[in-house]
Amino acid sequence: MLKPIIAALGLYLMLSPEVGVCRDEAGSKGLSGFRSWMDKLNIAGNFDYETYQYPKTPLFPGQIEQNHALRLDFRSEARIGENWRFALAPFARYDFMDGRQNAIRLNEAWIEYSTENWDFRIGNQIFTWGQMESVNRIDVLNPRDFRDDVIEPSKIGIPAALFRLKFDNSDLSAYALPYYITDSFPGPDHFYSLSGGLPIRQPEERFEDQWAIRYFHAGDGFDFALSWANVVERLPIYDMNETETRLIGTPYKSNRLGFEFTKVIESLIVKGEGFYRFPETKLLKPGFFYTAGLEYTFPAIIGLSDLTLFTEYFGTVGNGQVRFQILENSLFTGFRLTFNDLARQELEVGAINNFEPAGTWLMRARYARNIVEQVRFELTYTDSFGFFVFPDQDEDGDGAFRARLRYSF
Repeated sequence: MLKPIIAALGLYLMLSPEVGVCRDEAGSKGLSGFRSWMDKLNIAGNFDYETYQYPKTPLFPGQIEQNHALRLDFRSEARIGENWRFALAPFARYDFMDGRQNAIRLNEAWIEYSTENWDFRIGNQIFTWGQMESVNRIDVLNPRDFRDDVIEPSKIGIPAALFRLKFDNSDLSAYALPYYITDSFPGPDHFYSLSGGLPIRQPEERFEDQWAIRYFHAGDGFDFALSWANVVERLPIYDMNETETRLIGTPYKSNRLGFEFTKVIESLIVKGEGFYRFPETKLLKPGFFYTAGLEYTFPAIIGLSDLTLFTEYFGTVGNGQVRFQILENSLFTGFRLTFNDLARQELEVGAINNFEPAGTWLMRARYARNIVEQVRFELTYTDSFGFFVFPDQDEDGDGAFRARLRYSF
């Protein structure tokens, strides 16, 4: 059903005299071009079934004791003529146990005109800044969907216009972001509820004047970027109301001056990123947030298996957020064992330890393998102790299991 819709859009663009990609008196060349374009149209994505199990629940009345969900996530991109291309990337999730977890959106729905020296793209888009393995705090443009995964949330596409100047080994990008969308969090009855069962009032979506610029350079194993962003922060300030009966999210705007870099030294990758934030609210003070990381790979350490080690330190200079702030003095360590066998087995384990407050931590372990070529099984265990600083956060020490069966097409 999806491919005919995309094909109809392509047919219109192919034959439309306004676009003028394929036109002639009889239209035969246009139809020939359309068939050629259809051959190049690729749709790739995933269809998942996943279940979450929480060993010790409920901890408050009405708490969800398990989740079962279906997810559909795919992307299609096609080039039209020499200069035009477009992409669609829908996302949908249906939870059988908690309707607040349901979602349907277009993460990507953009059209782009490109030349040798510049390109312009408009529509729903996803952007990526930073190269950290755990958390990229500099990656501020897209909101996150914590309903999808509270530890590794997926990005939510936002309406944007992107103009990019291209040079030999670098580019300069300007972003216009006219619409504010906040992060999406699990509902009050979820295992990872922010409020422990109390109602939550999230900030409303709205039109907002936001923009950013970023210079990126790549070459000789050393990449770096400089950026300035004037945006509404995706994570609001959360606090209880006066009667302690509702959790309220208050959005705020800030300016960010940032940098990021990666340096490859044989099997070692050195990473760094940081930004100085100027918040436009009296509740926060300006502060410098930075992350320094190392990644080292031991190739063929056991047979064909590769072992990659990670470590990343999160630090802050000056006072950041007054409350509910994490990753201000924390260390991430982890490893990934890639078996490189026919089943494409992978084993990952990672943990974040906070030095302030001491003794609080978050960990995740994940094992994945192919059952057949297009079907993959994944088992994940997540646990934490005192890590989340939101009121009544569910951290009973027993963690949560997620099993996922994924069909890729």
